[in-house]
Amino acid sequence: MYRRILVPVDGTERAAAALGAALGLARLAGGTIVGVHVAAETPLLATGDVGGPFYDAWRNEADRVGRDALAYVVRRATEAGLPCETVLAPPGPAWDGIIATARGRACDVIVMASHGRHGLAAQLLGSETQRVLTHCDIPVLVVR
Repeated sequence: MYRRILVPVDGTERAAAALGAALGLARLAGGTIVGVHVAAETPLLATGDVGGPFYDAWRNEADRVGRDALAYVVRRATEAGLPCETVLAPPGPAWDGIIATARGRACDVIVMASHGRHGLAAQLLGSETQRVLTHCDIPVLVVR
């Protein structure tokens, strides 16, 4: 049974639904929830403003959004009486941060939402869930 359950969160309702599924799994197995938030890569890297005031403002906002999303994980896990850990991963490709966290925290399964993009949007934007499925050897439960 799954004992360490990674749940990537971004503050969306879909991520909250995945968290609900993860909490259910954790209750069944007496498991631990590991919440992770990976901030998007900064658009300022291309401008060379890393370390400048625009980058600092972007980074502060990205960290705030991540802390809020992870606080929600902690609140829900605490209400369910389940142990919980959180990781605020550095900015980068979300799929890469999710897999690195799952491996680094010895997670048995990743429970994540699919944002359900279709057609051209899916082709242009890609799918973080699809990338996790493609590059990860840890089981992944996709919640729609």
